[in-house]
Amino acid sequence: MPYRKLKRELLKAGFVARQGKGDHEVWSKDGITVVITQTREVSPALTRQALEAIERSIQK
Repeated sequence: MPYRKLKRELLKAGFVARQGKGDHEVWSKDGITVVITQTREVSPALTRQALEAIERSIQK
């Protein structure tokens, strides 16, 4: 998934970003955190983790 699209989804779900080490970003909302890299194309595993975090935040 493209980084821009994933970022848009996280922002829409209410997640807040902070800078991690290097090209990593730490996104969090209500104790749910997910770390993604700032690359053009986010890997399938990181995309899956981020989408699962969005689902968990909606269920809370």
